[in-house]
Amino acid sequence: MRKKLAVLLAAAIAAAALQIGTGVLAADESWRDAFVTRLMKELSTDPTYNEVALTDLDNNGVPEAFVYRNSNDGGISTGFTMSGNTITNIETPGNIIGACLSDIEVYIKDGNYVFVGKEVPRYSAVINYYRLTLANNTLEALKINKHDVSPYQSIQYVDMHGSNFLTNGYPNRTKIQSFINSYDPVNTLTATPSDAILSINGREYELAGYNVNNSNYYKIRDIAMLMSTTSARFNVEWDPTLNGISILTGERYEIIGGELENSPQSSLEISETSSPIYIDGVLSEVEAYTINGSTYFKIRDIADAAGFEVEWNNETQTIIITA
Repeated sequence: MRKKLAVLLAAAIAAAALQIGTGVLAADESWRDAFVTRLMKELSTDPTYNEVALTDLDNNGVPEAFVYRNSNDGGISTGFTMSGNTITNIETPGNIIGACLSDIEVYIKDGNYVFVGKEVPRYSAVINYYRLTLANNTLEALKINKHDVSPYQSIQYVDMHGSNFLTNGYPNRTKIQSFINSYDPVNTLTATPSDAILSINGREYELAGYNVNNSNYYKIRDIAMLMSTTSARFNVEWDPTLNGISILTGERYEIIGGELENSPQSSLEISETSSPIYIDGVLSEVEAYTINGSTYFKIRDIADAAGFEVEWNNETQTIIITA
């Protein structure tokens, strides 16, 4: 009986090893571990192809990996990703060089991401632009003009590429592992210029703001400036003791300059604000976003604390504030 169990166990181990060797992964092996193993193999096969790009063209949280030679005539040796528990190969086009994948810009058109790679030909100063798409495990590159996408909002996007993976001509697992582990998925936050009108005690303002997740956000200092002559005034400052943003209700707003001046920009860098936010010294769970370096708040989040009411007129697209 023991001998039979031993035979069955050995067969299971052999089957698992065979699956890993053919690209089917054990259930507990992550895509990161799988990518490291595959890159070790690829860089060993031909060390002259020693550049690697990671980019999530289908925006599913698992990037696609491309191995290429970074030169004006450098092709792409291989591409792959992970579907379920299986490493799958990606067919790569012959009309772009590998460096096209190392400098990608992302735009939003009709709610969809548009990935654009660019390359500089060897004998020309004209930059070529390609729209990159992934379908049926095939990377397609359609040559476009820059003005084809320039009307659309560009977003902060971090693809990754690296080249320092060899030690004495051989792939270094530690370097590859560090590179793979440092990859973060694409930032899915988006913001569009707000079309809403702001009404404060019956007076209308066209204040620059952004729509994030179907809510309107404005610079907290712009709102404080407009509310400064009302009974619901408040001040905004950076508190070095709390190491965070401090909103002090009932206090006169101190002007720092630049309020009410900036207009929305089409090129955005957006992230959740990491700094803690305090209202009258109490830590708050107010959701705020940092857009192009400035902090934006949802007006309703500070209405109760500051002492004013907020209503929305959908017909006129107006935010109505009553102090």
